Amino acid sequence: MHRDAPAPPTAPRRRGPWLAGGIAGAILLGAGGYTAACALTPLPAPRIAPTDHAEWDAAAAASAELATATVADLVAAQPGPAAVGWQDSEAVWSTDETPRPIASISKLVTVLIGLERAPLAPGEDGPVHVWTAADASRQQAYLADDGIAFPIPVGTEVTTRQMLTLALLPSANDFAAAYAAMTVGDDAAFAAAVSEWAERHGLATLSLAEPTGMDEANVASAADVVRIGRLALANPTLAEFTRMPSAELPWGIGTVENTNPLLTQLPGTVGLKTGRSSVAGYNLVAAQETTASGRPAVKIAAVLGRDSGSERARHTSALLTGMDSAAQPLPLVLPQDLVGTAVTVDGHTVELVADGSASTVLFPGERATRTVELTPISTGAEGQRAGTIQLSAPTGDAAVPVITATTIREPDLWWRVTHPALVFGWAEPPTP
Repeated sequence: MHRDAPAPPTAPRRRGPWLAGGIAGAILLGAGGYTAACALTPLPAPRIAPTDHAEWDAAAAASAELATATVADLVAAQPGPAAVGWQDSEAVWSTDETPRPIASISKLVTVLIGLERAPLAPGEDGPVHVWTAADASRQQAYLADDGIAFPIPVGTEVTTRQMLTLALLPSANDFAAAYAAMTVGDDAAFAAAVSEWAERHGLATLSLAEPTGMDEANVASAADVVRIGRLALANPTLAEFTRMPSAELPWGIGTVENTNPLLTQLPGTVGLKTGRSSVAGYNLVAAQETTASGRPAVKIAAVLGRDSGSERARHTSALLTGMDSAAQPLPLVLPQDLVGTAVTVDGHTVELVADGSASTVLFPGERATRTVELTPISTGAEGQRAGTIQLSAPTGDAAVPVITATTIREPDLWWRVTHPALVFGWAEPPTP
């Protein structure tokens, strides 16, 4: 062969099947990796949101307003000074705030101040006071002025309990004055003590010149009389006396009756005190235990300046009885209440509902609130814990669990493969 002759042509390589197979393998490998990635990537948790509670808020506000309007109308219907309130509430409803003579209701203040200075436990006899010539002189002065007194000999030993029994049940002026002198001092010291005590307890209209109520300068508004009644009920020693219908005393006195007729005529009455004078008219502050719409409570009502003992009893009884209608039942949570929703990454809506119920009763001036606190949820059976409904009411605070109403399932593989943007977080999951 000639050395310059061209070499014979080389046969071309046959790469087609290998290349196609490699590409197919790569595609299959990639698809498998993608599928695996779709299958193994954790999905976003369901998005949760509370529902609108405007309807419940409006119902709660309406209940509170109705309670207030009912008791306001009850007091406004009275023909004279009147006020009402509840033992466990600071609110008072009254026709006016004018200070008026309160007569022997003054004795509640006298005893409250005396018990602050010389505490006496319920049932105890307490220190003994020896009846003095000054005590006897006051007795005669009260009797001459048409006041209530029970004369006893000078030198008689009187326990504190006996003094309070006579001062509060038959409203004896001589024993109330002796008790004030023993625990506080003379009338000047007493008036100063009342002024300080009234300021401390927010009783702007209360002013007492002496401890019995015989002086018409002893004044307070009907509203402040209710507040005084509230303080009296809160003192177990004083409250013990005001609810006694009668008691036995020595020295020839015998049985003394409580001047408050409602103690024996209106069921549930637990005190408190009458008052009467030519200027003050007939006054009464009374308290009654009740169960209004299932809620135990103590009601307090006061009337001033009535024309007779029967009228003051009738008007006070009407107030106490009518106060029950002001109580407003309020559902706080109903069974299965819808309080929130959740939406899964694949668009399924899950209701979040109350797992229980709760209710309360509102008296005037009271309100209740509820707050929904939702927590993250995941796949699982219905009944999964999803938060708490926090409740605050006059009857006490409480918490009701929130749960899922349906089962939450993981999306299947096909959904994962066909929704990469949601699986890998390239797009925002749906919201409630």
